[in-house]
Amino acid sequence: MIAAAPPPPIVAGHSVGGRAIVATRVWDPAAPVRVLVVGDVHGDEPAGEAIVARLRRARLDGVVLYLVRTGNPDGRAARTRQNARGVDLNRNFPWRWRPGARGTYYPGPKAGSEPETRALMRLVRRVRPQLAIYYHQHMGITVRARGADPALQREYARRTGLPLRSLPAYRGTAVGWENHLVRDGSAFVVELRAGPARAALHADTVLALARRYRDPP
Repeated sequence: MIAAAPPPPIVAGHSVGGRAIVATRVWDPAAPVRVLVVGDVHGDEPAGEAIVARLRRARLDGVVLYLVRTGNPDGRAARTRQNARGVDLNRNFPWRWRPGARGTYYPGPKAGSEPETRALMRLVRRVRPQLAIYYHQHMGITVRARGADPALQREYARRTGLPLRSLPAYRGTAVGWENHLVRDGSAFVVELRAGPARAALHADTVLALARRYRDPP
């Protein structure tokens, strides 16, 4: 028997510098459970990319994974938090956005001004994932997100040992925007510790949460 060819990747958009922002699809694109995993949004926080690489080998019936190695390829190449225009992409999404001064957390000249932001927005609108996890560093916590299922976040924290904690209600974040848009989904941030991630543990945890959607109690 010849194995079915993998579905083609989705090019969600391009960075300021013209680098593609790509979502690899793993398993059946028609599966009822859709999971989005973003390895990094800040270019100097790359540990989540190893988790994405691990998930590319996953197979879970009834679940399709959309895997984005990096949402900020220019920042990744330069090893900077911001994109090539100095914008913190995780303050640029059009949900509770507000202007701010240039610097570490510069939110851009207007909401959704950056092509990387718009690429991730385009992907989320297309996929409408029930579960989305965005990896950051270096706090070593699972971040409590308003609008996400608390049970899922608690399970992620329990399985990985990254305690569930609240952070200030930052403006213009990816998960804030996504939870506002996809009301039947759960998007949240996992702040990995400094250094390499325990990729196998985190990938297994993502799949365990996906099973909760596939096999509800």
